[in-house]
Amino acid sequence: MQNFTSTLRYELTVNKRIFLPAGQAKFTLVDVSDIGAVAAKILIEPENHQNQSYELTCHQKLTFSEMASKLSEGLHTSIRYESPNLLQFFLVKRKEQIPTMLILVMIMLHYLPRFQKESLITDWVERIIKKQPKTFEQFIIENKNALCS
Repeated sequence: MQNFTSTLRYELTVNKRIFLPAGQAKFTLVDVSDIGAVAAKILIEPENHQNQSYELTCHQKLTFSEMASKLSEGLHTSIRYESPNLLQFFLVKRKEQIPTMLILVMIMLHYLPRFQKESLITDWVERIIKKQPKTFEQFIIENKNALCS
């Protein structure tokens, strides 16, 4: 979720859009506070987590179109989603002086999932910390200032 307050922030705050070549792929998000709480629990109780790996998600699977709608509602402004082709995405990001390697990482994270099996929602956050993971709507409320300015 924090990608919206970091790598995606410029597009969101300046251009009022999410600009990623993700098409209508669905993504499972997770808030870093949930990741931190899980990590802390594992460090406190390492014996319960030896030789384990966990895929952490919230309980939502969203397209960037759906995320744009939720951002629009939560921020009380119109946020649109644009899914450019790869060349257009690369050229726009280079014009913004984004390093080439970061652009390639963004392509791998957002374009390639269009052709992969949809990610699964997991309950590991809840099972490990005994608390529901943060929703995207909660993230928006808690980060409204960073998402608007």
